[in-house]
Parts: sequence; structure tokens; C-alpha cells
Amino acid sequence: MPAQRVLSQFEALSVLVSDRIEMHSILALQRDNWNRLFHNTITMASVAAATASAVNGALPASGLRVVAIILGMGAAALMALVSKFQPSQLAEEQRHAARFFKRLEADVEATLQVDPRLRGEASLYWEQSIGTVHALDRAFPLPLTPIVVEKFPEHVHPSKISGDVDLPRPEVEVSQHSHKNGWTWSAVEDFKRTAQLLRTSDIPEYISMANNAKIINLILSITSPMFATAGVVLNMAGCPSVAAAVTVGSLFAHTLTHALQMGAVFEVYRNCAGYYADVEKSIEQTLRLPVEQREDATIFQQKISMSLGRRPAVTPMVPVGAKTAGVLF
Repeated sequence: MPAQRVLSQFEALSVLVSDRIEMHSILALQRDNWNRLFHNTITMASVAAATASAVNGALPASGLRVVAIILGMGAAALMALVSKFQPSQLAEEQRHAARFFKRLEADVEATLQVDPRLRGEASLYWEQSIGTVHALDRAFPLPLTPIVVEKFPEHVHPSKISGDVDLPRPEVEVSQHSHKNGWTWSAVEDFKRTAQLLRTSDIPEYISMANNAKIINLILSITSPMFATAGVVLNMAGCPSVAAAVTVGSLFAHTLTHALQMGAVFEVYRNCAGYYADVEKSIEQTLRLPVEQREDATIFQQKISMSLGRRPAVTPMVPVGAKTAGVLF
């Protein structure tokens, strides 16, 4: 592929990625504003409903009873809506999307500045970059519907932030005496060990933490609208004092949910797993390429080390006996 054409393609990719960064950053701000708006509205409606119920208990009046029921129903409906869409998680999704696109933009710019003899084949890197853009578009959709990231998945998986590994292509073996492009047998074994540790330790650890956050978030998301609905039913049944207490309880549960931001915490853990899964996938993909098409082994090793939060230019990348490959998070 002529050098000029490669440069033009990557310039077009850079423009596309910059546009994605801007769109996701705007949506993150917008959805964070939604989260605050919903929380303030629910708080005011719940406090007003509880106050009307309490006053109605002391000084019975049909008007106060109707007001308490209407405000309670509105608060319960908004709580159910927030529990369904999880605005805090929506905002966190868009923040992570912007961050991953910024990383891709920086990686493209840095790679093009490297000597062509030291970087991987340009056409392969182009395909990988386009695959990453498509993967990020699928992992972090811009519209709320019809495509939406499931908020309470039955099985939690790492966020997919890069293209697929070409599994039919087997790993290319490197002889013990090879030094081509910096790729030696010991370097390959070091990469294989790091990938194995990521696969068996780092990724499952963050998936487990994401699953725990999901369970806590699910419990809190069910509790607040359930209590608010119970408050409305109690007002209808003529128990305003009890309804006031239950409505305050629903507000407490909702405030706790908002303060803990468990939807955002779930998304953070899921994306930490996705980040390490992407590092592991990068190693697997590279080891399936012919040695002459790979990036220089020393540069690639430094990239992986820094991605894991480890010191570059240290062999092995992960100390022997370490329980996890990454120390970044």
C-alpha cells in the first residue's frame, strides 16, 4: 500500500475518532445532567408526599390525601424509570467510550511517528484500528434505543473494546535461536505467560466485582420504587402516618442508590475487565502474525508493560510468583 494512501486513510480515521470523542463527551455530560435532574425531582416529590401524608394523619383532609397520592405515584414512577435506565451508568458508559476513543486517537498518532521498520505492517494496523472503532460503536451505543447496554445482565462479560482475534489462524512458532524483529523464544514465552495470567486472574477478578456491584444495584433499584408504591397504597387505604414513614424510607433507599452510584461502579469494573481483556487480545493477535509483520518486540513489550502499569524494559514483564498481571487499577 503506497505510503501516501496509508497516511490519507489514517488522517480520515483520526477525524472520525475525534468526532466520536466529541459526541460521547457531550452525551456523558447530558446524561449526568439527567441523573441529577431525576434525583432532585424525586427528592422534592417524595418529601412533599411524606409531608402531606404526615399532616393528613394529624389533620385529616381529603385534599391532602389526594396530593400525597399523586406526588407519591409520580415519585414511584420516576424511581422505576431511573431503575430501568440507570442514568449514572449511562453517563459512565459515555465517559468510558470517550476515554477509549482518545486512547485510539493517541495510539494512531504515535504509531505513525514510529519508524516503519519498527512498527507492524500498516495495512494490518489499519484493519485493527477500524475493527476497534466498530467494536467501540457496538459496546457504547450513542442512542438510548433500540440498542442499549443491558443494565442487569444475567451473565457479566468484559466490555468489548477492540476487534476479534483471528482464531482460525494458529500462533506462529518462534525458534529458540530466532532474533528476527527482536522476537526471541524467551520473549514469546513471556508474552504467553502474561496473557495466561490476564485470562485466569485479572479479568475474572474484575468480572466478579462487577457482578457483586450489579447485585447490590439490583436490590437498591427494586427497593426504592417498591417502598414508594407501598406508600401510595397505604395512603389509599387510609393509613397516612404509616404512608409518610414508608415514603421517607423510599426516599432514603433512592438517595442511597444515587450516592453509591452502583450502576456507575458496575460499569467501571466491567470496563476494567474489558481493558485487560483488550491487552490479552492484543498479545494473542500479535502472536498469530508472521514475525516479519509484527511490531518490534521491544516496543511491543514496553507498550504492554505500561498498559499493565508495570515498568517497561523489565524482563519478565510480570514478576514470577505475581498473582495478577496488571497493577494499574
